[in-house]
Amino acid sequence: MFLLLIGIIWFYTNSLIGVDEQAKNYYTELKKELKLKKYKTNLFAISGRRWKFDNYILTKLGSAASKSKHKSGQAIDIIVLDINGDGNSDSKDVDIVYKILDKKIVKNNGGLGSYKNENGFFNKQMIHFDCRGNKARWNR
Repeated sequence: MFLLLIGIIWFYTNSLIGVDEQAKNYYTELKKELKLKKYKTNLFAISGRRWKFDNYILTKLGSAASKSKHKSGQAIDIIVLDINGDGNSDSKDVDIVYKILDKKIVKNNGGLGSYKNENGFFNKQMIHFDCRGNKARWNR
């Protein structure tokens, strides 16, 4: 039963089912750009489309927005690991990915946020990006 629960959690957190094609394209473009710049693609999606109930729970337990772009499938959260190959997963890696998303991919067509100043490894290494159609930035 435990392994089934782990499998469901893994599928939910890594699935991009129901995510807007533009947001998925951003994710694909990010991986291509990292490779082009000779960085590793050590990142993975932890949240795509959310059900209303899931988002509600996350607003109560965490810092999710009640009007999150995840509810419409327009957003993806990723965890950034060791991108630059220095053996560490840290703010340097987050900065590399954030800059690529900001300058080359999302630009003025979506939201982009990092959580480097929060506690916990996963928060510090997480980046949110979305395809809302207008520029929004936070937590930098």
